[in-house]
Order: sequence, then structure tokens, then C-alpha cells
Amino acid sequence: MKPLSTYLNGGTAVRAEDEALALTDDARAAFDAGRELAATGEYRAAIGLLQAAAGDPQLRARALYLVGECFERLGAESAAAIAFQQAALSGPGEDDKRLLYDSARALQGEGRHAEAAERFETLLAWDATYEDAWKHHEDSRTRAGSTARDTVRPHSAETLVRDLEARGLLGNSDSRIAAYDALFYVQFDHTGLHDSVKKRLELVQLLTAVGDVSAVRTSLDVGSGTLRYPQVLNRFGVRSYGIDLSDAGVRVCVDEQWAAGRFAVADGTAMPFRDGSFDLVTCMMGTVNHLSADQRERFLAESLRTLRPGGLLVVSAWDPACRFQTFLSFYSPAEMAQLRGQLTEREPLRAQCAAAGFGEVRTTPFCTAPDWLVTGAGAAGTNADHLARLAELDRERAAHDPAVAGQMFLLSARR
Repeated sequence: MKPLSTYLNGGTAVRAEDEALALTDDARAAFDAGRELAATGEYRAAIGLLQAAAGDPQLRARALYLVGECFERLGAESAAAIAFQQAALSGPGEDDKRLLYDSARALQGEGRHAEAAERFETLLAWDATYEDAWKHHEDSRTRAGSTARDTVRPHSAETLVRDLEARGLLGNSDSRIAAYDALFYVQFDHTGLHDSVKKRLELVQLLTAVGDVSAVRTSLDVGSGTLRYPQVLNRFGVRSYGIDLSDAGVRVCVDEQWAAGRFAVADGTAMPFRDGSFDLVTCMMGTVNHLSADQRERFLAESLRTLRPGGLLVVSAWDPACRFQTFLSFYSPAEMAQLRGQLTEREPLRAQCAAAGFGEVRTTPFCTAPDWLVTGAGAAGTNADHLARLAELDRERAAHDPAVAGQMFLLSARR
């Protein structure tokens, strides 16, 4: 690579046509130079080089993510949001492929050959030449064909997913909600499939945090939208309530008779409930990211007040540390940029929760795979088998590296 001084002159990018053309012919050199220019604040010059580097499939995701950061520094928020989204949808990088390969090999070691073969197939769909994946895929496929169905480990993510499937929570039971969401989807080029997967992975994380759902008598969902979680928890025998600043989603999606007495238009920073009313308070799918620091403080105080002793608070939030963050597909680029600017990292939120008086405060990353893996290789997305694999992938990655960033994280805390 040429020295950085080739492209800089007194702190200003040199736009020499011959040098720029020569550099963009070499994707790696363009990426390295673009990254260095970005580090020195030469964002406009960096963007051109990084966009050229994005033509290399191996560099595409990282290059586009840096492009997004440059646009962000220049105040071009909509352009930044589009670049971040393109980065997330661009396909796997080497780290992602290694994760798939290692997790498939681990499944082989446990004798779970059918699952291992399917995971190798996902990897091969993106890189048919990856190490010895073909050989291991064929071995697992052969072994899976000659043995009974792989044994499910107790309390595994698959166990939770199968329970959700048995209760009819992975099928078309939320079709009215999907139709409501579709009013937003039609504005954009996305199908919303990865949105559904994120919501279901969030549900698996919630059930994991709660543990024994039968011990939960009453629950409150703050920012409930379409009463998604009260309806789900009702299937588990929980008396569930929801509040939101608007009743639009409830009016469109929820049976009026069922919702009567279960929903109120109310503010999560001033809840209209008596002290100690609930065993569980939830605030899901990034609702907390729309609150200011002061609003979060009041929300946490209200959650503490309305929980019974020993009650559980569960919050899910978008993680600003995630390099393949895409949020929900019905957000516009401007909305994504605004949301990205007010995200809260795990540690500050955990500290704020502890300061409010909660104990046993924990955070767990989830949706640790980019959208290409959520919807890739022809997978059904919301299919229970695919969902179980993604949930197990989350668990394996978090167990290996608790600091890993997923698109979201779950915070749980006890009163």
C-alpha cells in the first residue's frame, strides 16, 4: 500500500486522478487507505475509496460499515443509515463463516449430526470452498441418515422453541399483527422476514430470563403496541396487561372483547397502577431506546414501584456496538439515523437499572447473526427448526464471549 502522505497534503485530501484510479483498482489498498483517511478525519476522500473497496465481496461489509460511519461524521444521517443497512445485508465476513463452521463442528462432536449438516449447508451456500466443510457436511449427512433424530438437550433453545410451536405461537396466530406491520413495510423494499425472526428470538430470550412462567401470575408490557406480549403470555396462563401512548395497534390487531380491561393508553413513566401489582414488567423490541435518560430513570422507578418483591423486569434494547445493526425494516432511513443516535450501551443501562434499586441485573446479547444468516440459504426464517438453530447460535456465541454484540440485548433485573 502507498503511504498515507500520497493521499494527503497538509491535512487535505489530494484528488489526483491517476493516483485515485490506480488505487481503486486494488480493493485491499483502497480499503486500507480509506480506513486511514477516515481515522484522520478526511471523510469525503475516505468514502470514495471505501465504496470502491466494497466491490470486493470479502471487504464489502466492513467497507460499507465504514462508509456509514463517514457519512455519520459528515452529518449525512440518511446516507449513513442506508450504508449501515447495505453492510448488514451484504453477506458473511470471515468471522461469521468461522462461527458457522466452528458451531457445526461442535454439533458434530455432540452427535447432533442432522443439525450439523444443516449448519454446514448454510455455510456452503455462501462459500462452497470453505476449508473442509463439504467433507464434514457429507459425513454428518450420512450419519444423520443412519441414526434416530438427534436428542434435544434439556432446557435447550430448541426446547423453548418447540414449546412455542406447540402453543401455536410460531404459525399464523399473529396474522392481524403482521397485516398491521405490513402497512409500514409497503413503503420499502423489505419483506419484514428478519423482523419476525428478531421478535421470536426476543421471545426465546424472555422465556429464558423468566424461567418458570407458571410462577408468573400477572404481567405488564410497557410500549405494548399490538399487545403482542400480553397475548403470548396469556397462552401460558398469565394475566397480562399492556400500556402504550397510542391504541392504534390494538384497535387494528386485537379482538376488542379480549382487549377490554387488558389495555390502557398510558405513559410508562407514570404508570396508572398500584404499588406491587405485577410479577413481571416487560419493555420490548427497543422501546426503551426511544426514551431520554430522564425518561428511562422515571420508567425504571415506576417499574420498581409496580413490581412485587422478587418481581422481574425484562427490557430488550438495540445494541449500538453491533456492526451489522439494521433495526426493523419499516423504519425509514431518517428514523434509523435518529434511533442510532440515541441508543444506550449495555453497561450504562445496567448501571442506571442498579442505581434505580434493582438487583441481579444481567444483560444477554441476542440476534448475534446478521440478516443474511437470518434469512439466508433459502431458510424459512420463522420455521421452528431454523429459529432453534439461530437461538442456539446466540447461546453458543454469548457463552464463548459474553461481551459479543448482537443486534439486540436483553436486560433482566429483580426487585
